[in-house]
Amino acid sequence: MRAERLTLAPESGGRETVEALVLESQTGVAGDRKSAKDGSVSLLSGEAEERIRGLGGLCTGRFLANVVTRGLDYAALETGGRLTVGACELELVRVGKPCYEVCMLAQSGERCPLPKSCAFARVIRGGTVHRDDEMTYCGK
Repeated sequence: MRAERLTLAPESGGRETVEALVLESQTGVAGDRKSAKDGSVSLLSGEAEERIRGLGGLCTGRFLANVVTRGLDYAALETGGRLTVGACELELVRVGKPCYEVCMLAQSGERCPLPKSCAFARVIRGGTVHRDDEMTYCGK
């Protein structure tokens, strides 16, 4: 399991793909305007992102996670579980999210992978996460 891609939403402009993110225990992703709202770090399965794009889903254009993962089994995740990535430790506060109602996949009744392929976490131990850092899920 690894951090495949990292993104940051600076104060102005759209999301940027970056080589590293600084995670802080109180604010989440340093310099990320979306993380600053609640201190969370967002995660998304890279495999699910590819499937969603292939189906023509809206969510990969609207939900851009801080950490896009490769090889992480989101079905095994549970709220309160711990995840290490690089030198950082995260605690999962939410697993999954609802689909966007305006998405053509949701409207057509097509089964979208997004609701079961993303998570939100708070930073327990901060530090720097780099692209391709190894990840480990430790459970509760």
